[in-house]
Amino acid sequence: TGEQHFLSFSPELFFALKDRRVTTKPMKGTAVRHIDPADDAAEAEALRTDPKQRAENLMIVDLLRNDLSRVCEPGSVNVPELFHVESYPTVHQMTSTVTGILPEGGDAVDVIQALFPCGSITGAPKIRAMQIIDEVEGATRGIYCGSIGRIDANGDAAFNVAIRTFTLCEQTKRVSLGLGSGIVADSDEGTEWAECLAKGDFARVEGYGFDLIETMRFEPAQGIVRLEMHLERMKDSARIFGFEFDRHEARNRLHAATFHLDSLSKIRLLASQQGALAIESRPLCEIREWRVAVVPLPVDAEDFRLRHKISDRRFYDDARNARSDCDEVLFVRTDGRLTEGSISALFVERDGMLLTPRLNAGLLPSVLRRELIDSGRAKEADLTVDQLSSGFFMGNSVRGLIRANRVA
Repeated sequence: TGEQHFLSFSPELFFALKDRRVTTKPMKGTAVRHIDPADDAAEAEALRTDPKQRAENLMIVDLLRNDLSRVCEPGSVNVPELFHVESYPTVHQMTSTVTGILPEGGDAVDVIQALFPCGSITGAPKIRAMQIIDEVEGATRGIYCGSIGRIDANGDAAFNVAIRTFTLCEQTKRVSLGLGSGIVADSDEGTEWAECLAKGDFARVEGYGFDLIETMRFEPAQGIVRLEMHLERMKDSARIFGFEFDRHEARNRLHAATFHLDSLSKIRLLASQQGALAIESRPLCEIREWRVAVVPLPVDAEDFRLRHKISDRRFYDDARNARSDCDEVLFVRTDGRLTEGSISALFVERDGMLLTPRLNAGLLPSVLRRELIDSGRAKEADLTVDQLSSGFFMGNSVRGLIRANRVA
């Protein structure tokens, strides 16, 4: 606009118009994402079945149905999908779909006049809700909760609801981001505030300038060891980040790439956001012991990169390269909890059981770690530096368990 610039990352469709068919997808209902795939799936299902969230979503669906009925042909307004959960990198969102058919001569301007502002950001009844908003909010919302879109020459159109939208002011050199949640009679202020923060987490996530990776062990007599577990982990990360990933194609490509290998090898699979696959291989030599130094965890324990095997490994590599006297480094949090190595998981043996740090300490869900836990040979525990004195192991799916010796 000259004085202001807008960057909109909105996931919410206000409406789309194509060949007289209007589609709206009101978004109402939010849940946070989880690192563990099982917990994440459970959270999404809890959102889908939550009575309060469904009631709020249905209230907005009814509002959109009424608004659409003002400009669509009688009997053409339908709700083909209710309570669908869409997953984004930081939150799950509940959406529903409302459609209708414009009469001959109807256009996008008619739709805007009937629907704007979207009911999902006003509440219901719309007019009274807007009056209350005007009374209690100290400033106008600007582009936030408005709409950004286009109208094509043929009359087709698409507009978003301008949530997740940054406003950049040229004069003040400041950037603002509006966040909010829907308030009803039985809302809890702490829960609503937490929802606002969760909706803003996307602003802290760096752009996806990385590939997903899996590093695997190939043995001539067995093929790729733990292949399905590696593909499962890549699939889980692809789902969370919105990457295209064809598990069957990846498996077939890996089998073809390793068909002629006749020696122990390290296999690396890379998957891009668009689904392109690349495979690398190189000979692998066995290693029996590692020298390991304990170093501070260089990033926040909540950093999403810790939970996924990705090509952006700069902080891992920098930490290891800074200790040329060691084969590996072991990270420790500010609260004293040990997490993992730069390329390996930690295991401490106690009474015949391998103890390994909890995932919530901030670490990769290692394939070897999962196999050992599933087989009953390992279990999670809070581990500190003092527990390393009697010996410990580092391990990954490529090399298995490696005895480690701590160096200062």
